[in-house]
Amino acid sequence: MKPSLLRLTSALVLTLPVYIALAHISALENWFISGAGWATFEPLFRVCNAIGITGDGQILIAAMLLVSFAIALLIASIGTSLVRKVRPSILKN
Repeated sequence: MKPSLLRLTSALVLTLPVYIALAHISALENWFISGAGWATFEPLFRVCNAIGITGDGQILIAAMLLVSFAIALLIASIGTSLVRKVRPSILKN
């Protein structure tokens, strides 16, 4: 259980930096400026009854945070796996 708690805590800590990194990807920004990003999220806006740009923005932020958490969890899982593989070799020396 300890590795799972470590993974989850690491993912929560990494979520905001990953979110900031995603927000600074120029290709993602260009995708929304062209209108294709808004069109892609339109069904989600309708399902959530988003009203106006404020509602759309809240849904976009929530989606970005969810994706950021998933990426951060993947990074944390890879990190804990690497530590598990490296630690036995360090302890032998």
